[in-house]
Amino acid sequence: MLLKKSIGYKVIDNWLQSKGFKAFTFQEESWQFILEGRSGLVNAPTGCGKTFSVFLGALIDFINHHPENYQKKSKNGLQVLWVTPLRALAKDIGRAMEEVILELGMNWKVGIRNGDTSM
Repeated sequence: MLLKKSIGYKVIDNWLQSKGFKAFTFQEESWQFILEGRSGLVNAPTGCGKTFSVFLGALIDFINHHPENYQKKSKNGLQVLWVTPLRALAKDIGRAMEEVILELGMNWKVGIRNGDTSM
């Protein structure tokens, strides 16, 4: 699937534009890899958009698979598992993800777990 022709890309691109942002080339390359089912590693300096290079790709893929009801779909199962060694970073990433989900009106939940989380 060509990224820029996909419904998910258009939704995410419109959201980015509403925030005054434009995707970086490496982010779009990452999104294309995700759509192709490929894996990889994103290496970029702090603050350059690594989180969105992967997380927005997962959203694009989900929206492409559920174009009619991506905002209402519930019981989605696990869509993304994000592992980070630092609690502060986990909180920052969680907030960034929640902002996107909320503003897109999606029915996703972000949970943060660490070694102190009781089961």
